[in-house]
Amino acid sequence: MSRVIKVPRLKTNRHGVFCVRVYWRDDAGKLRESLHSLGTKSATVARILALKFNEAFERQRAMTEKPTFPNLDNLLNKYKLDMGRGIMEANGPDDHALMMQAIEAYKAMHGGLPSLQDAMNMGRPSQPPRILAKSISFSQAMAAYLEEKKRDNAPQTIVEKGRTFKDFTDLFGDLDLNLYTKAELVQWKTHDLKRGIGTNRMNKRLGQMNDLFKWCIAHGHYTAYPTSPIEGLFISTKGKLAAKAEHYEPFTNDELTAIFSKDYPAKFNKPDLYWLPVLALFTGARREELASLHVSNVKTVDGVPCIQIEGGKTADARRLLPVHPQLVAMDFMEYAKHVQSMGVEFLFPYLVDGANGRGKNAGRQFANWLEKLKIIDSRKVFHSFRHTVTTRLHATGANPAHVMQITGHKGEMGQTVHFGTYTHDVGLKALADTLEKLSYPLEFGLFKSKDPTFSAFLNRWKMQEQRKKRAND
Repeated sequence: MSRVIKVPRLKTNRHGVFCVRVYWRDDAGKLRESLHSLGTKSATVARILALKFNEAFERQRAMTEKPTFPNLDNLLNKYKLDMGRGIMEANGPDDHALMMQAIEAYKAMHGGLPSLQDAMNMGRPSQPPRILAKSISFSQAMAAYLEEKKRDNAPQTIVEKGRTFKDFTDLFGDLDLNLYTKAELVQWKTHDLKRGIGTNRMNKRLGQMNDLFKWCIAHGHYTAYPTSPIEGLFISTKGKLAAKAEHYEPFTNDELTAIFSKDYPAKFNKPDLYWLPVLALFTGARREELASLHVSNVKTVDGVPCIQIEGGKTADARRLLPVHPQLVAMDFMEYAKHVQSMGVEFLFPYLVDGANGRGKNAGRQFANWLEKLKIIDSRKVFHSFRHTVTTRLHATGANPAHVMQITGHKGEMGQTVHFGTYTHDVGLKALADTLEKLSYPLEFGLFKSKDPTFSAFLNRWKMQEQRKKRAND
């Protein structure tokens, strides 16, 4: 198995030509950058030239604090290669071997032998030095950015962004913020695409990095360039992606009948597994919004049983929802009261938060259930409950503003319908009347749990937690 030597300072410019990059500080202590073109797009040739460069540069640096750039012109010009015209000239067997390496490398990379003359003759003069002001490190900028974003981003979003930023520093290191250029971001994007990341996810990761750099520019941390180095790197515009996007589909009556059958309670035998799909069926809430509910989020306001969504995907998703009468009939409020009596924080207290949220197990169990039922349309997932609720409410002729409030969407012209609008008696009851129009042709008695409070399960869990605490003490 062949091994590729990783060469320090080697990079490509925006034309795909390999260069070597060196940073140093001038007499005034300012950090400077110089790029020296190797005049080739061949990775094999570039590695050989860069090794020669590094050898000469390090030898000079060992003798002086101000090394000069080695002159590689003689090495660069040792052979002439113009496949378009059939010209291949070399000075001796060593130069011929080097030329053949370049040819084989290009064939392996591109599957053919187009002309390389332009690539071999591209500008060899070094780019003029650029003065770089000292800034904070990437990790410092990342920490400050994420701390501020906790105010309006959901916890899972913060985790996702942190993972994206860590992937970037794993590839390039935790450097001074001003040392990152578009070239590094292009390489990071290319690296992600090569490891199989899809278009939507790639654009999401680019968007996260773009938001970080824009934040850094606004706060005066990134001064290397006036604009974000991510600009222009998105794979496609939002409009094009929207046209290609595979949207989620609502469940049909037959599919809902299959999902909520007499076998449902046995399959979904834990509180989160059982209640999350049922709650989603009558609220249209996102899985993580429901899985992250605190016991205090279930309450009665102005005589109306309500669920207050606080940990939404965005600040606009925070809202107050009346509890549907069918949920009351299925004793959801009794479950909430039982958990509140336990003195715990969360409505599903045994769930553990992680990168994929508190509802990951319920999501996985539900996906397995759909597969077993032969509901294999990729557009039918847990999130389809949200589309089911929206579609059916609109079909009843419900007030669009009420529907947007129930699902936590922004209103027309970007105006948000805040839950505060409905905290007075008339508004909240009007919202409850709208939600009551939501109905399904299901036999709810078939899948109503024999123990809707799941007291046996929760009592066992609490005893286990007490034993763990005593063992740790």
